[in-house]
Amino acid sequence: MRRLVETTERDAALRSASGVGWVTLPIGLVLVIAPSRVGRTLGLGDHAQDLRVIGALDLALVPGLLAGRPRRPWLVARAALNLGIAAYCARLARDEGSKGALAGVAAMAAATLADSRTIGALGSI
Repeated sequence: MRRLVETTERDAALRSASGVGWVTLPIGLVLVIAPSRVGRTLGLGDHAQDLRVIGALDLALVPGLLAGRPRRPWLVARAALNLGIAAYCARLARDEGSKGALAGVAAMAAATLADSRTIGALGSI
């Protein structure tokens, strides 16, 4: 029974890592293709180059999140990138008073927390 539970938890963790990849893919694409529009829409101001870099970093992680073996290092990298994005958004909020950037800090913190749970469940897979 314990083995079945462990297998189910690992399967759920792998699905979660894949889900992060499938969410990261369109976000990365939009940030690379239309960073100015994203900046305006999210209230981040005119930071197209920075947003394009964030999108490219997102896209670099997608293959590993979807099919990497093991998956854990890719999700750790995703969580680290989330923290970097949160720090960037915090700077925008402080320097420019951007309310959208404050929302970005909260969103990245929540994503990192969710990623951390999955990282723990993945173990060495």
